[in-house]
Amino acid sequence: MTYASEHQRMEAVLHLARCMDIATNPDPEAIFEAGSGGFQIWCTPDDHPEGWDDVPMTQGAFSKPCSYAASVCWGWEGERITHLFLSTDAYDLSDHHKPGRYEYHNRPGDIAWAKEKIGWLFRQSDVPLPPIQVED
Repeated sequence: MTYASEHQRMEAVLHLARCMDIATNPDPEAIFEAGSGGFQIWCTPDDHPEGWDDVPMTQGAFSKPCSYAASVCWGWEGERITHLFLSTDAYDLSDHHKPGRYEYHNRPGDIAWAKEKIGWLFRQSDVPLPPIQVED
């Protein structure tokens, strides 16, 4: 394995994430934003973790109203991608509540929701899902 072959192994995932880009695709399942070594996951008023029902979301430059929810990066051991790092941050949820009263980093419900979305992306890409590690 080399860095290049490992990136090629994940290319189908990143290709689908680009096709399902929240910035340009109005499809309800288009909630991703691809990078070179992973992707971000955004939530929408119709597809979000538990507890986000009353959070105002804006469209801005995206194809639909949304809020940032999670980041997924390739986890490397040497030159091999062996796992995924997942980190969630409910910034808009935190802003909606009184500062200091709401924990927004790696909430269990946000992690579970993000894992579902990651699993869907890998299944649709026909790429085996590596283990997911929650990054602090």
